[in-house]
Amino acid sequence: MDRYLHIGPFNMRGIILSALMLASVAFAEGPVAPVTSDDLVVKSVRVLGTKAPVDLKTQVGQNFDADTVQSDVRHLWATGRFDDIRVEKAHEEEGTSVIFHVVEVPPLQLHTLHVEPSTFGLQMNLPEGTPMSRLRAHQIAYQAEQDLRSDGFRTATVDYDLVPFIGNKVDLHLNIDAGERIRVKQVDFVGDTEFDPKDLNGTLRSLKIRRVTPPIPGIWSGWRMYPGYSPEGVQGDLSLLRSYYVSRGYFDASVKLNDVQVAQKAAHVSIQVQAGQLYHVPTWQVSGNGVMPKVVHPANNLMRYQNFCSTLFVARREAEHDGILDFTVSLQVQPTQNSTPEAPEANLNAVIERGKPFHVGHIEFIGNRHFSEAAVRSNFLLDEGDLLDEHLLRKSMARLNEANFFAPINEHSTMLRTDPKTGIADIDFRVIERKRGSWNLSGPVGPASVAGPVEASIRTRLPAWGSGLLEASTYSVSLSLFAFSHAFLPIGLPHIPLVPIAAFNRPYTPGAGWKSGFMIIPQLGWQYMVLGYGVTQMEHRLLPLLQGDRGIEPELPVTVETPTNRTTMFCEPPAPRLAPVRSALAMGLRFVGSMAGL
Repeated sequence: MDRYLHIGPFNMRGIILSALMLASVAFAEGPVAPVTSDDLVVKSVRVLGTKAPVDLKTQVGQNFDADTVQSDVRHLWATGRFDDIRVEKAHEEEGTSVIFHVVEVPPLQLHTLHVEPSTFGLQMNLPEGTPMSRLRAHQIAYQAEQDLRSDGFRTATVDYDLVPFIGNKVDLHLNIDAGERIRVKQVDFVGDTEFDPKDLNGTLRSLKIRRVTPPIPGIWSGWRMYPGYSPEGVQGDLSLLRSYYVSRGYFDASVKLNDVQVAQKAAHVSIQVQAGQLYHVPTWQVSGNGVMPKVVHPANNLMRYQNFCSTLFVARREAEHDGILDFTVSLQVQPTQNSTPEAPEANLNAVIERGKPFHVGHIEFIGNRHFSEAAVRSNFLLDEGDLLDEHLLRKSMARLNEANFFAPINEHSTMLRTDPKTGIADIDFRVIERKRGSWNLSGPVGPASVAGPVEASIRTRLPAWGSGLLEASTYSVSLSLFAFSHAFLPIGLPHIPLVPIAAFNRPYTPGAGWKSGFMIIPQLGWQYMVLGYGVTQMEHRLLPLLQGDRGIEPELPVTVETPTNRTTMFCEPPAPRLAPVRSALAMGLRFVGSMAGL
C-alpha cells in the first residue's frame, strides 16, 4: 500500500452550514496526504469498519480518480454515521484497490431537549429515544435558527451541546441568542393593482397584519398582531400574490418587492404590482395520463378558478385513491388568433402527470411507550398491504390527533420511505406522548353566580396496564374542587360552598368509538353521565361531517407557462357546500359540549 488519505474527527459545534458543506469542511480539516490519479483501473472497493451498506461513486472497472474518492469521503461525512474515515490505495495486478476504513459513531439516543431561554415558542417535536449524533444536533440547531429568523429575529444564532445522561442517552441543549425582533408594521401596494388592497392583504400569510379588536373612532385604533419580518416570508407572499393574479386571468401580472424600510424594530414593506391585461378564456381543458379529458367553455369567456381548481382536486383525489403519490399539473396558456395586446385571449391546457402507485409497507410509531399498538392503530384507516391513499393517511393522522394520545402529528413528524422498484412505501411516525398529569385553575369572567364557578383540578392518566376496553392508559382520573356563588349582588361576604368532584374518564377516540367518551361521576348522578356521553358522541361524530375535508387537504401547486414567463398558481381546497351554515352548527356543537363540562 503506497498512499493513504486520512480524515480525522472534528468538532461541528457552532458551524451553521448545510450537510454537504459541513462534509466539505470536515474533509478539508483532516490531515491529507497527496492522492494522485493514474490510469490504473479500480479492481476492488472495500469498506471496513461498518456492516451497514454505503453508497459510493468509486466503482470497480472505472479508472481511479482522486476527486471521486474525495466526493465519497464528503458523502460519508454527511451521513453523520462516522467519527473517522481513512482511505487507502494499493496496487494490484493490472489495477488498484481502494479501501475505506471507517469508525462508526456510537449510537446515541435523546433523553430530553432543553431550550434556553424557552420563551421563543419553538416547536421541536423530538421524542425521547430519537437517534442522536453531532450532525443531527447541528441540523436541529440550524432548523431552530431558521425558524427564529423567519419569525423576525434576523440575527438569531442557535448553538448546541450534547450532554451525556446515562449509558448511550444524551441531553440536547439549544442555546439561543435571538437578538432584536423586527415586526412588520405596514404593507403597501403600489402600481396598477386592479384589486382593492384589502383583497390583496387577504392573500398574505407571513406579512399579514391581523386585527384582534375593532377600533374606537377618535379614542383607540384597536389591537393588532404584527408578524415578524423575514426576507423568506416576503418572497413567499410575493408568490402568493402572483398566484392570486394568475388565478383570476391576469397571466402577465408582475409582482415584485419595491422597498423595505426598517427603523426602530419596525418594517415597512412596499410591493410593486403591475396587473396587466385581463385575459379572456374561450376554452380550458384538463388532460393527462390516467385522467378523463375534460373541456370547458366558461361563461363570458372569463376564467372561474374555483371550477378549474375543483376539477384538479377531483383528479388528485382519484390519483390518491389509486395509491399514487406523485401528482403534478402544468398549465399552458396558449394565445388564440384573435388575441391582441389590448384584448388578450388565450386557451388553457392543463396537463396532469401521475406517478406509479405504491402500497403500504411497514407502519411504525417511534416514541410510543405507554399506549398499545392496537389502541394507536385503531384510529388508522390504512393498514399494511393497502394502496397508499394519501387522503386516508391525512385523515388517519387527524383521527390520531383527535385521540389526544400524542402531541399533534403532521407532515413534519411523518416520514414516507418509498422503494420505486417494489412499489412499497414504509411510514414512520415520530410521536411525543403528552404528559401523564396536569393541573388546572380557572375562574369566570364576571360574577360567579352568572359566569360559572371557580375550578381547581388535577388529572392523571392511568399506567399502561391491560388491553382493549380495559387498557388503563386510555383512562384518566381527576379530582376537582368547585366554588359556587348563589348571590348576584351579595351584601357582605357571599356564601360559597366548596364541592369536590372525583371523576373516572375515558376520553373519546375515533378508534374506540362508542366504547369511549364517557365519564363516571357518582356525585352528579346517572342522568348527567348519560347526558354527557350523548353530547360527547354527538359532538365528535358530527363535527368531522360539518367541517368536511378542507382542513386536511393541502393546497395544489400548478405550474403556469405563458409565452413570456413561468410562475406557480396555488389552488386552495374548495369550501364545502353551505359553509357558513356548517360553521355555525360546528360552533353550536362546541358550545353545547363546553356547557356540558366535557
